[in-house]
Amino acid sequence: MRSDFTDFLRAVRGPLGAIALTMALGFLLVASISDEPVLAYRELLFANFDSLSNFALFLNRATPLVLIAVGITFAFRAGVFNVGGEGQLFAGAIATTVFSIVFSGLPAIVLFPLAIAAGILGGALLGWIPGVLKVRLGVDEVVVTFMLNTIALLFTSYLVNQVIRDTTAYGAVSWMVPEKIWLPTIPGIPGATSGFIIAAVLSLASWVVLFRTKWGAEVRAAGTNLRYAEAVGIAAGGRVIWAMLIAGGFAGLAGALYVLGIGHRFEQNFSPEYGLVALTCALLARIHPAAALFTSLYYAMMLNGAAYMQISTEVPRSLVDLLTGLLVLLMTARFTLRRRSGQTSGAF
Repeated sequence: MRSDFTDFLRAVRGPLGAIALTMALGFLLVASISDEPVLAYRELLFANFDSLSNFALFLNRATPLVLIAVGITFAFRAGVFNVGGEGQLFAGAIATTVFSIVFSGLPAIVLFPLAIAAGILGGALLGWIPGVLKVRLGVDEVVVTFMLNTIALLFTSYLVNQVIRDTTAYGAVSWMVPEKIWLPTIPGIPGATSGFIIAAVLSLASWVVLFRTKWGAEVRAAGTNLRYAEAVGIAAGGRVIWAMLIAGGFAGLAGALYVLGIGHRFEQNFSPEYGLVALTCALLARIHPAAALFTSLYYAMMLNGAAYMQISTEVPRSLVDLLTGLLVLLMTARFTLRRRSGQTSGAF
């Protein structure tokens, strides 16, 4: 038990240090452009908890971040640098929307699980493609996932503008999905989708799968050294492909839950770059699925807090983009160094 606690402290030391350094530099920047830096930081960090409506928005913002970040941990543990979360998110959202609209006549008890499954499959498909190309042909996954992001964004833009566009509404939005399959809210928190509970449970379940099962050990072995894993009898290539399927499926589920729980339709601009922010959350969590839950909550707090900060002070919300970029730099550099030293296979 003491060893596990020591490992935990060692694991969180780096991310907490990166957060502290980033926030300190951010405060100095705010102080240089604002006469009320303390108020600005107060709004940034604590305005999410001023009311139930603010708290509901905070949980809704965290939900897709948690799911995409947890999916990314599967890919990274398998040795795949998955930067395709944004495209996988959009694929899941559009698949759920199209399925829900086309088969709206089905009973809710049938339509709901099938709509969720459509979203998961949409995202999983975009995860499967780079996984197969990497394992079978040695194609760089970063290039493929970036390319698929662009394809997914353009394809969904075509669908929402030309095929399923709600002509009675303004902007690039689809028809509403049937109200009978909308996700219920969390009891006591009006406006907060129950999708957050699903995301939190899956985050903890993913920790069990990755670090307490034989399959998870094989995935991590494949990510550490693919050839060695194959030499000792592990179907490492298959584990990598499955990890990417799961990563894409989690992002697709995030898109499905957004449509059914928050937007109730597909909106072309619904994502404030969730894929990039979730990548930061995964790196900040040291590619650990349970820790990704907490880093995603931190980033959701920052993203929503940026809007409250801009309303209360003259500090622009783009400050959070700067802080996000700085954290990406710090954590990516640290992650790269750890990969080179062969230390990324540990767990909390």
